[in-house]
Amino acid sequence: MRKRQIDTLKIFNHNVQEVKENEEYLVNFNCGGREIAINILLGGGFPNEKPKLIVSPILRHPWVNGTTGEIDNAPGILNYTIHSDLGRIVQAVGREFEKHPPKFVNEPTSTPQHHSQQHHAPPSNRNGNVQEFGSDSRSALMSPSHETDQFGLRNLTTDELSRLNADEDYLEEFITKLPFVQHQNDEMDQLLAGIESLAVENLARKETVEERKAKVESLALEFKELGQQWETMNQRYQRKAEDFSPQHIKELLQIAVSTADGKSDDEAQRFLAGQSDVGTFLQNFIESRKLYTMRKAKEERLVQQLTALERAAF
Repeated sequence: MRKRQIDTLKIFNHNVQEVKENEEYLVNFNCGGREIAINILLGGGFPNEKPKLIVSPILRHPWVNGTTGEIDNAPGILNYTIHSDLGRIVQAVGREFEKHPPKFVNEPTSTPQHHSQQHHAPPSNRNGNVQEFGSDSRSALMSPSHETDQFGLRNLTTDELSRLNADEDYLEEFITKLPFVQHQNDEMDQLLAGIESLAVENLARKETVEERKAKVESLALEFKELGQQWETMNQRYQRKAEDFSPQHIKELLQIAVSTADGKSDDEAQRFLAGQSDVGTFLQNFIESRKLYTMRKAKEERLVQQLTALERAAF
């Protein structure tokens, strides 16, 4: 958002100089044949917080603080929101200074006698219009001791002022034509156009968003199923790992050795009891002892291997 605001500054204004990246910029304007510079300071809270615009040299203008040079009464600054365009705000200020070049604060003024005459007795013409003030009078009106005439009421006749007071339609038309009101209306139109464009863009992307949402839900379901399959396979693996562990195999061999040994003892007992002949006894006894010997050898070999592994700290 901050970068987009800085981009609008470069789009709507010429001669934009970067003093400090993302924080301070400088724009030059022509003011009555003389060049002025507007310094744009972007604080840490920008664009949530309004920017600070400082003009140099300091100008005598209702928008400008006569002491610091800060432009704090411009409509774009007074009505600033996070949706305002920084570039348009600076552009509007520059155009105001170019169309109505104000005086510099440090410019010399006329003699005190002339200033007194102009200030206390402004000449009037026959139809009641106050004639244009001299530069000294304008300077006096711009001073902190005088209220600035942002509405241009000083240039109206008595009849026009009376009509403003009596005719609501005429008053509304007069207010609509005020420069800062027109500027606010232009900004409002821009905001509405931007909102409408954003709404249309959001509607255009609705189908794509819905498709991606469905795809994400499908992937989530697939992930859940794969997780359940992994859990089942992991349990089977754990059981197989226990079945084929060396310790378990040793226990099974010990059981098999004991079974083969018991079988040979049973054959000897049946022979002694006269329940089998010599040929049958010899065949069964030799087979069972052979099986016993093989299993016993395997058991002893496995025990030796396990002992060696334990000694090697496995």
